Amino acid sequence: MVAVEKEGILGAVNRAGEHRQLCTIELIAEGHAQRCPGEECAFWDRGCALARIEGELDGRPEVAQLLVNLRRELESGRSIDIKEAHSRFAHILNEEAGIA
Repeated sequence: MVAVEKEGILGAVNRAGEHRQLCTIELIAEGHAQRCPGEECAFWDRGCALARIEGELDGRPEVAQLLVNLRRELESGRSIDIKEAHSRFAHILNEEAGIA
C-alpha cells in the first residue's frame, strides 16, 4: 500500500492500483479515519453513498458519529431495526435543533 495525495485528497493505492481514500464519516466524526472499506461498507452503493452528502455532514459530527456507529454495529453482525435507526437519528436531529 502506498500513500498518495491527489487534488488535496489523501488516500492509498494498493498493489493492484486501486485507490482507496479515507472514510468520509470517520474523518468528520472522529477527526481520523481508516481506509474506506469499499464494497464491504453498509453505506456502499456504486461508491460511497455518504461521500455524496459529505457537505451535509460536515460540521455535524454527531450525525456522522451515529452513522459510524451504525456501520460498526452492522459490520459486527448486529441487525438494526429501521425503527430503531430512525429513532436514533430523530434524537440526534432533535438535539441539534434544540428540541430535545
